Amino acid sequence: MSTNAHTPYRRKLLVINPNSTEAITDGLRDSFATVRLLEEFQVDYFTAPPHAPTGIRDFVTGIQTAAICFDALLERKCLESYDGFLVCCCKVDLLTDHALQHMIREHLGPTSPKPCIGMFEAGLSKALTLSRSFGVLSTGFGPKPLLSKGVTSFLGAAGSNKWVGGVTSGIKIEELRDPTAKDKVEQLMRETAVKVARSGADCVILGCAGMAGMEPLVQAAVREAGLPDVRVIDAAKAGLVILAGMVVTDT
Repeated sequence: MSTNAHTPYRRKLLVINPNSTEAITDGLRDSFATVRLLEEFQVDYFTAPPHAPTGIRDFVTGIQTAAICFDALLERKCLESYDGFLVCCCKVDLLTDHALQHMIREHLGPTSPKPCIGMFEAGLSKALTLSRSFGVLSTGFGPKPLLSKGVTSFLGAAGSNKWVGGVTSGIKIEELRDPTAKDKVEQLMRETAVKVARSGADCVILGCAGMAGMEPLVQAAVREAGLPDVRVIDAAKAGLVILAGMVVTDT
């Protein structure tokens, strides 16, 4: 776990990367550095222990990372030390929230003033509020017939008409922050962004924590394809802002 400041703050937030790829945590830290909330909060970062999976791509790795991280958070007394928690991951096969956030909520109890949210629900909440139609740019490969299940379950009938679907990019999670894969990642991100926009989305949600900071790349790709401009939502950054607001109102 690492910190971005040494000055004491009244409110402390913990950003959790539940996989063991440190480069993804570094990308989150770099992206969040542009959020002015850092002036009012202490924001620390937690990466899954080294024996956890390097990426979360299915139910098995989702459950494994949740169990490993939960044990580590308890051991380090993190759940006692922070005022709010952001879980920066979602399972790409179902595009749904990570089990860790529910484990933290259960541990804290239903009346706890400490909120715990995930980037999945944060990204969808922002898109639902700001867009007419939205889709998700995801990691992973090939068609995912269950990709929309988590989204429609979260949105319900009232919001599902805004959902145009998710598109997998063919990028492995570990490649997103690998300097040797930079050209490949950028090319696939551009191609997939255009596919999401062509499906009718005026808003593209970045569906992986490793995509933090790639909003300009997606916007440029859509514009260069001759399509109308799109709003791009970094779901992890949306989660940080929402979490901070919840912590302020609960204290």
